[in-house]
Parts: sequence; structure tokens; C-alpha cells
Amino acid sequence: MLRALLRRPRAAIIRHALARRLQDLPHHADSEGLADAEAGETEKPPEHWLTLRGWIARFGLAFGYILLALLPVAGFAIASGLLIGAGLITVPAARLIVVGTGNAYLFCRLSNEALLFVMAPNTTDLRLIHTTDERARWLVRWLMVIIITIALGYVAITSSEILGLPRDGAEVLGRLIALAGHIELAILVWQSRAIVAGWIRGNPESAAKNFGLRPRLAAIWHIVALFYILALWIAYAGGVQNAFIVLLRIVGVFLGTLIAARLLWLGTVHGLDLLLNKPDSEATRLPVFRARAKSYSPLLKLLVQLCIGVMVVVLILEGWGVSVLPWLMANPLSVVLISAAISIIITIAIALLLWEVANAYLTARIDRLSASGRIRQASRLHTLLPMLKATIGVSIGLVAGLISLSKIGVNAAPLLAGAGVLGIAIGFGSQKLVQDIITGLFLLLEDAMQVGDTISLAGMTGTVERLSIRTIRLRGGDGSLNIIPFSAVTTVTNMTRDFGYAQISIQVAYDEDLPRVYAVMTDIAKTMRAEPRWGAMMRDDLQLFGLDAFGASALVITGQIRTGPGQHWAVRREYYARLKQRFEDEHIEMPYYTYMRSDALASLPPKPQKQIEAGPPGDPAPKSTP
Repeated sequence: MLRALLRRPRAAIIRHALARRLQDLPHHADSEGLADAEAGETEKPPEHWLTLRGWIARFGLAFGYILLALLPVAGFAIASGLLIGAGLITVPAARLIVVGTGNAYLFCRLSNEALLFVMAPNTTDLRLIHTTDERARWLVRWLMVIIITIALGYVAITSSEILGLPRDGAEVLGRLIALAGHIELAILVWQSRAIVAGWIRGNPESAAKNFGLRPRLAAIWHIVALFYILALWIAYAGGVQNAFIVLLRIVGVFLGTLIAARLLWLGTVHGLDLLLNKPDSEATRLPVFRARAKSYSPLLKLLVQLCIGVMVVVLILEGWGVSVLPWLMANPLSVVLISAAISIIITIAIALLLWEVANAYLTARIDRLSASGRIRQASRLHTLLPMLKATIGVSIGLVAGLISLSKIGVNAAPLLAGAGVLGIAIGFGSQKLVQDIITGLFLLLEDAMQVGDTISLAGMTGTVERLSIRTIRLRGGDGSLNIIPFSAVTTVTNMTRDFGYAQISIQVAYDEDLPRVYAVMTDIAKTMRAEPRWGAMMRDDLQLFGLDAFGASALVITGQIRTGPGQHWAVRREYYARLKQRFEDEHIEMPYYTYMRSDALASLPPKPQKQIEAGPPGDPAPKSTP
């Protein structure tokens, strides 16, 4: 009867809420909602949520609606109280059981009405949260299952104690009921993992603003929640006092430390990227060091990651009540190990710094020599650069290694003695290797060759690409790479050292005027030297030697042009090309041989035969007439 009386005012509240919602929505929202309903999208969350003013008005209507719904509950509470107070139940145990059952029922009803007040699964216009009808019904259903389990467990435990169940049995029953509640809560978390993950993830476009924390938290939140639920029941079943607070602290410290570590890592990486990857316009100071530092970016990031990992472990243990730092500072062994580790890290950092400073200095020195026009010195330093780097690297590494060994308590003197004996043994056993190193050292000190020189040695000719401490990398004219040990070098012919000579050798016909030929040849050389391109290569005019030999069908004229190192080939090619064109213009003949095949000879007309006449007596030979 009471429900029938309350039906009309509750319906009036619902109609008023519907009218209020239609006023707050935009004009096109109704047509969109109708189209979605016709398309079957009934579970699509509303795109237009309430304003703050509209939500407050809806809250008032929902509050009035829930007050009407609570009137029957209040009537039940009053009636049950009157019946119990009237003394109808005389057995104390029975009265306590009835009271406990009534309280459990009231707790379930009040919890149900509270959930309906917030979720309103059957009344969309009174719902206070932004969700669909299906999700609201599902959430209310599962939460009520958990609440009913707790209420029934409370009734079962109190009733069993009233009926004389031992305390141990009541505790076991309580643990079983708690296990059932935790299992139901775990099922609720598992089924809602995708919904909650989408809410945590938020707008994908804003992922960069929160350093990617929300997507990561959305992917693992259910794992953390399930772990917390399981650990909470284990702690409760194990008799841990304030298990909820203790586990909340453990999980909070763990998540907070991980989030702080993630922010620190992202900030450090961002700072390193800004420091090492500045644009060229901004990288005006120490560009060589910045370029070299880029190669250490992975190592620096790994070191930062290790440090952050150690900090995370220490902070988590400290937050859980494990005194790690006092124990590390009080233990002599840990103090020695930490001190040695710090010293070794500092030693390695100083060694790397010295190594990079030396490399940067050598590279800058080569650049300055090249910029100032001292190409010879720059090329020599570039040739010696691999061996200088190897020597500096070995020296710095050896010193850093000895210092690091001494920091961990290793005596380096026996190691040096053993290394000396081992070196002597290797020297006797590897005489060829020692010969390569010594020969190469003297050749380099004598500046016999440099990188980029064209040389001939060990029966091979090519361009020097690299000089190591024991081998030469020689690139042949056909592109082949020849690796020659220094011990195989007995004679070095360097064709690009100091200067070169373009050797000139031509042939002209016997009937040509030699002074005219000489004048043409000299004029061509002077014309080339007057041009900027060829004048930079030619250091002198043509040095004409003159007639050098009598050939079978031509006169051989020779000479030479002095050029820069390695430039004589280009000068000679250009000179020959101009000489041919000039001889054609001046009608100076350069004889050449003509070869004919046998079939071409057969097609020629027959040659007239000569008639032989007898001469006067006493002639030594007959005469022939054509």
C-alpha cells in the first residue's frame, strides 16, 4: 500500500527530470539520440553530459527520489524495532539472531538504495554518473552480490557465536566468508578491466603531456588491484593487524616510487637529448665535444637507468619498513664495496674524459692545419692518427685498470711482472709481428708515406687508405684492397711526394720542321699555365729536351713539365689532348701504322711487274725497268 502511495510522486519526479534534461541538451541532441536508437546503438554513452548547474538540479531530484524510496525501509526498521521491543521474543539468543538478521537486511537495503541513488540503472534522467544503462545495472548487480555476501557472513558469524561455536571455528568461518568476498571483488575487477583502462587512458592525444604514464597505468591497473586483493586476504587470514592499512601503504609506496622513477627517467632522457642534439645554429660552443658526446648517449642512459633502478629498490624497501640504508652504512663490507664502486666509476669517467679530450685535440689540430693551408702537416698527422689513438688509448686504459684494481684490493705489482714475462715470451714467439711493428714504426717516423699517397711497394701500386701499427691498406687502381704487412716492404716508391713530372713523348714525321714543332709544344704549355685550373698544378713551363730518338717512321721528341704532387697524370692527359688538336690545326703530321687484313689485300689491283734487261758486259747486276 505504501508503495502504491509513493508511485505517483516518484513518477512526477521522473517526468520533471526528463523535462529538465531536454532543456539542457542542444537542439540536435534529440535527433542524434533517435538516430542512434534506430541504428541499434542503445548502449552508447551520452556525448552531451550535464553542466554543473544541471548536475546540481539532477542531484536534488535524485535525492528526493531516494528519500521516497527510503520510506518503506524506514517503516520496516520502525516496525521491527516495535516488535522486538514488545517482548514477543523471550529467548535472548533468538532475539540477538533476529536483531542481527534485521540489521543485515537494513544494511543491504540501505546499500542498494545508495547505489540506485548514484547509478539509477532504470532511470537515466536521474543518474549522477556518466555511463550507460547496461553498465549501471551490471555494476549495481555485482556490488550488491558483494554486499549481500558480507551481510550474510556477518549474520552467519554472529549467529554461530551466539549458538556456541568456538572462537577458532568463528575465525575460520570469517576467513572463508572473506575469501568469498575477495573472489567476487576480483571477478568484478577482472570484468571491468577494459572499462576502467579506457577511463584511465583518457584522450590518446594527451599522452605526451603526461609522459605516457596514463597508458602504462591503464595497462597494469587490474594486475595491481588483483595483487592487492589477494595480498589483503592473505594478510587478513594470517592475522596481520591493520592489514588493509599495511597493504595500502605497501602498494602506495610501490606505485608512487615507480611513478617518480618514471618521471625522473623521462626528464633525464629529455635533458640529455636537448643537451646532445641541439641544432647546428645553437651548437656554437665546443662542437667537437658535443659530436663525440653523442656516441656516449646510450652508455649515459644505461648508467642513469641503473642508478634510478637502485634508487627505486632502496626507496621501496625503506617505504616498506626495511632499513636498507642504515644497514649498508653500518656494514664494513658494504661500505668498502660502495666506496670501491664509486672510485672505479669516477676513474672510468676521468679516463673517458681524457680519451675524448685527446681525440678532440688531435681532430681539431688537423682541422686547423688544413684551414691554414699546411696540408703537408695535416696529412702527416692524419696518417699518424690511428697509432697515436691506439697508444693513448692503451696508456689511459692501462692506468685506469691498475687504479681500479688497487681500489678493490688487488696488488698490481705481480700483475705487471707477469705481464712483462708474458710480453717477452710473446716477443720471442711472434718475431714476425714484432718485425712488422718495428719496420712500420721506422717507416712512419721517416715519413715515407701518408694516407692518400700513391705508392708502389711489394710489387703493388695503389693509394694508401690506412696505416696501422703493422699493416698498410693499399687500394689498387681496379678497386681491390691490398693489406700488406710492413715486414714485406723493402722499397717504397712514392709518386705523390713534394712534386711530380709529367713526362712528354711525341712522334712527328721526318719531313716536319723541328723548330716549328718545338714552338707549338712550348706555346701549348704556356697557355695551360696561364689558366687558373692548370696553372695551380703546373710549377714550371715545359722543359723541352728536344729530339730524343729516330724511330722507324717518325722522330721522337721528349720533354717534361714539373707539377704538384700527384698532379702529373692530369696535366699530361690535358697536354696530350691539346697537342693533338693543335697539330691537326697546324697540319703537323704524327705518323701511325696501318694494318690490313689478308682479305683486304686480295681485293687490291695487281701490281705491275718489272722487266729485267741485260746490261753491258762487266755490269755487276742486271737493270730493271718498270
